Amino acid sequence: MFFKSYGRNVVRISLKNLGKGATLIAATSLLMTTTAIIPAEAANKAGGSCTKANAKTKIGGDNYVCTKNPTVKNAKLTWVWVGCLDSNKLYLDSNARLKTITDTAAKAIAAIDQQISALKAQAPQDEADAKQYDQKAADAKLKQQDALVKAKAAIEDASRVGPTTQAGKSYTTAAEQWTKAARSYEFANKNFLRSAASLREKVNQVAQKEKQKALVQQTLENAKSEVQSTLQNRTNACKPGL
Repeated sequence: MFFKSYGRNVVRISLKNLGKGATLIAATSLLMTTTAIIPAEAANKAGGSCTKANAKTKIGGDNYVCTKNPTVKNAKLTWVWVGCLDSNKLYLDSNARLKTITDTAAKAIAAIDQQISALKAQAPQDEADAKQYDQKAADAKLKQQDALVKAKAAIEDASRVGPTTQAGKSYTTAAEQWTKAARSYEFANKNFLRSAASLREKVNQVAQKEKQKALVQQTLENAKSEVQSTLQNRTNACKPGL
């Protein structure tokens, strides 16, 4: 205010004293000299009012924009620090992501819960069926062992009577048949064990689904935390007058 008042007084006194003999160039030169001491940004103040939206200026070495402070209700055009605008964008972006993640998570959790419910409902029957396969596998193992014993006995009988005799040939044929039977029982045993394991794997899927659900929930919580963090940053960066 001192400079502005001082400047006007100098202008009035100087122009009065110029008289008729002063030239227009001299007057113009004097105006430029006296007004030059008024800072160009004297009227600009952080948080101060402005008139031209999106106008830009520097205040205290920082960049400012003439716009409405996003944290002020019914805000008017003021000089807002660009850091406030950047923080506001980050907050809006994180808030939009949260909405998307919330919708997606809700659908994913609903689907996982449905799968878990179905698995738990089927679990008792799956375990009962698995036990039946366990028993079938055990029976096949016993039959395999019995077939191997009989095949060995037939080979010994063939050796005892002579493999080229009629009886020896019969024993040899029997030994081959028992050996094939033993292989079939071995194959059946492995299949029954695989079936039992597959049914029990379905039971174990409940725990896997629970882990998937926990991951979805954690992703949602992370998104909520991000929103809170960016909101706090915006609040700090957009304090009126900052």
